[in-house]
Amino acid sequence: PKTINAYHVHHKGGQILMVTGGRGWYQEEGKPAQSLKPGDVVTIPAEVKHWHGAKANSWFSHLAVECPGEHTSNEWLEPVTDEVYCTLEEA
Repeated sequence: PKTINAYHVHHKGGQILMVTGGRGWYQEEGKPAQSLKPGDVVTIPAEVKHWHGAKANSWFSHLAVECPGEHTSNEWLEPVTDEVYCTLEEA
C-alpha cells in the first residue's frame, strides 16, 4: 500500500502497463489520476511525464513493458509528493 514511483519519462519508446493485481493509480502530469484494477492496460506514449503506483489501502502488481525504438532512454524525475498523492480520491 502507498508504494509509488517518481515521475518519469520514456524517451523515444513509451511504455505499456498491464495491471495484474491489487489497486493502483496512473497519472500524467497536469491530468487527473486514473484508478487502476486487474485487467487494465495503459499505453503511455513517449515523452509523457507520469507516475504509477499502489493506492493507499491496497497492494498493487503490474507489468511494465518498454516499447522498442532507436536510442530509447528513461529519465527519472522528482518524487510524487504526499501533497499530490493525498489529494487522490479512492475509487
